[in-house]
Amino acid sequence: MLTPITPKTASVKASSEKPNKFKSLVFNSDWDKFVEEWTPKIYQYLIGALGPFGREPLPTILPMSDGPHMSGATASFNMDTGQVRLCPSVEGNPGQTLEKLTHEFTHGSYALFPSSDEFYDEGYVDFSTWVLVHAPIYGEYRQQAIDAAAYNIKMRRERAMKNLSNYDRKRWAGGCFASMFLGPMILHRMRMKKAEGDYTW
Repeated sequence: MLTPITPKTASVKASSEKPNKFKSLVFNSDWDKFVEEWTPKIYQYLIGALGPFGREPLPTILPMSDGPHMSGATASFNMDTGQVRLCPSVEGNPGQTLEKLTHEFTHGSYALFPSSDEFYDEGYVDFSTWVLVHAPIYGEYRQQAIDAAAYNIKMRRERAMKNLSNYDRKRWAGGCFASMFLGPMILHRMRMKKAEGDYTW
């Protein structure tokens, strides 16, 4: 039986791991170095918190094109390739940058679970990200990352309340369900399911 993992214990483990190499080609500025400093930490932290990745993220972080950003996205994870993309608009905002990297890497961690229902594959990731960013590993940017995750959930609620799309309604409802019925133990639940080979939400 797996010992329950909390953001704090996973954070301590991640700080002692040998970092993986990631390269950012998003900003063409020093903000790429910020991303390159943090992606290995987040990667190792998620392994400690959630177990092995279902789809390994590719080592090069690429910029997101204008089209998806105009529709409201600021980051993405390609389930087929593991490609992570960030919108250049997050430059200079450490909380949002770390929240987005954590969110997209969590998609990679959960990649073997069905990805056909935004109730789970977005709602659960939204809430998991909020839990994850409470870890000490985020250091001086911890509160900013928490605030960014909370803002993301707030925006999901506002979009759902406008009642314009099934996607928005189901995504917010999934995160709300995860919050109310799983709480912080969502990390242990997902890690244990992966260890058991039970890829059902």
